[in-house]
Amino acid sequence: MTENLPNYDAIEPPEGTPKAEYTTHERRADVWRSIKSAGSPTRVNKADLARRYDVNRSTIYRDLDRLREWAADSLGEDATLTSRAVFETVVEELLDADDWRAKKAALDAVMDWNEWLQDIGEQHREPDRVEADVRQRTSEVQYRVVREESADLPADPDTGGVDFEALGFAEGPAGVDVEAVEDLEGSDE
Repeated sequence: MTENLPNYDAIEPPEGTPKAEYTTHERRADVWRSIKSAGSPTRVNKADLARRYDVNRSTIYRDLDRLREWAADSLGEDATLTSRAVFETVVEELLDADDWRAKKAALDAVMDWNEWLQDIGEQHREPDRVEADVRQRTSEVQYRVVREESADLPADPDTGGVDFEALGFAEGPAGVDVEAVEDLEGSDE
């Protein structure tokens, strides 16, 4: 923990005391419980929190900043183990459900988990774009696809088709006729 921030999990807001009378740390502990109950800080309404504790919204935003700081400082191997256990349990339950929506939710959970692991550097992230140099500098001969009607191709005297041996092949590709073209360096194509 940081020197200035207590363990908000351990603070119990006093029962029977109006929320507007909570100390700063009691209010933050109560806000933390609201966040846990909602499942995410984005799912709690900051204006409602400000009214509940009779403070300005800016105070709630500062409280959330301190809670983020506290959470980041308190993360450790137990948090990683807990999040892994919850993740695996939830995904298993979703996959066991006989509903395509549950299966989709499991996929979404896995994708979110992978993104989180990538964000914290625990998993490799594939680049959004890969550029590759596909030029072949060692190729001496270029081939192009031609139509059988081409008069420039040598004819096979036995079959009447293209003479692939005369073009340098042992046999032609299935359904495609090929013609040798000049050396790449000397080619106008």
